[in-house]
Amino acid sequence: MSNESCLGLLLDITPAFRPFIQCVYQDLKLGLCKTKVDIERISVVCEGAENQFRLVLPYCSKKLKWEVIFDPMTPWFAPDFRFDDDSFLNNCDVEIIEQRLPSLSKWNESNPKALSDVISELIHLYKIHQINKLNEDESSRASFEYSALLGDAVTSENDIEVWVGGHVVEFLIKLNVDTSHLPELYNEGVEQNPGIDTALLLVRYPNSTNAELILSPLLNKSLGNIVLPVMHQSSVLMDYVPMVTELLNNKIKELLNNEKLKRELLAQLIVKYEGAILEHDANNAAFLFEMNDFHWILQIDIGVKFPDKPPILTLRSVYHCNKGKPKFKVLPSCPYKNFEGYIEQQVQIFKNECKGVLHNNSNQVMNIENL
Repeated sequence: MSNESCLGLLLDITPAFRPFIQCVYQDLKLGLCKTKVDIERISVVCEGAENQFRLVLPYCSKKLKWEVIFDPMTPWFAPDFRFDDDSFLNNCDVEIIEQRLPSLSKWNESNPKALSDVISELIHLYKIHQINKLNEDESSRASFEYSALLGDAVTSENDIEVWVGGHVVEFLIKLNVDTSHLPELYNEGVEQNPGIDTALLLVRYPNSTNAELILSPLLNKSLGNIVLPVMHQSSVLMDYVPMVTELLNNKIKELLNNEKLKRELLAQLIVKYEGAILEHDANNAAFLFEMNDFHWILQIDIGVKFPDKPPILTLRSVYHCNKGKPKFKVLPSCPYKNFEGYIEQQVQIFKNECKGVLHNNSNQVMNIENL
């Protein structure tokens, strides 16, 4: 739901219940990926419809849709719930509510977080309900995989979400990936990490070979496309999960190592040509040079695939324009050996191109170090 839609729903809700909904929408995040809860209207025409709404809750790969119903005649009472799973809490007694749903049994109408707390407790109870359904058939492959995975001392119950359907069982597994040293991403000049740094593995039984990797925005942008190792029918999760975890951690280490090499290269250039630098950041630098009264800018851009892919070098003229923009030339390569000699030669060619001169004196050489 967009902010405008949520605002419209809030305006239609009885004022006494608005703080609960606002807190759920703004602050509550659920599931292993910590996704925000969405809110939908309930299309009814009866009186009191403004006191009902539907929550869309993330769980495994599903979207649970639970209806929340307040009673405007007794606004100090806890709301009623209507679940999309008829087997969930169908025989709920007072003892279960008191033990497992304390925020519901001791509803505090003056606490804006009261509904959020109840939803969190209900989701936890729903997860237990799904695990109980899984364990009803202890001889199943999915039940075996779940028990074996918990026995590896690396994955805990808190790292897995279980969903049991008619003929399908889903496991959403949080991978133990170290993202603590990943560089921050920048969005339009504002430091912003777009989402929690999480890697999840979604596995379905009986067709477990179609495992899916779900990465947070930061990991997805940093690591790019990840090809999962093949999961054969005979593979077991207690072996496959560590394999995928190691793959991701190695990718992160490689990324960090490449980032270190990138920074070292930029640092060397900045120190060597300190007097010529115009600007620089973590990925590029621009230098202003002069040769025989010809001023030119060397732009060095280092991409995410460095050092496998060399930096992109661009020459720009300070004087010459093409359609209102400075003339430029992207060089065809970036040799690490004889770098200065290569630049000197290319600048002479670029200078002649800007002046409309043929490339017959392209062997003339300038000395960058003396600039």
